[in-house]
Amino acid sequence: MRPNTKALQDLANEKKWSIPELANKLSVDYSYLYRVLNKEKNGGNKLFSGIYSLCKVEKLNIEEYIFFDNPLSVDNDTQSTA
Repeated sequence: MRPNTKALQDLANEKKWSIPELANKLSVDYSYLYRVLNKEKNGGNKLFSGIYSLCKVEKLNIEEYIFFDNPLSVDNDTQSTA
């Protein structure tokens, strides 16, 4: 799992939020978000939790803001049984 940094920056621009405002809305420190957006750090649990919460509040599709490396299966018929 990793954040879609371009989508987060685009969201901030669209909403006319500064990066510190976006950090506040995500409940993370500005300096941490800055490093994530500049790909100096990967996102952690707190960032992903913040993205999830922001998406719920703003009614956004979380899949646009987080890349899921291994998406969960929603088709129970394709899962093997032991």
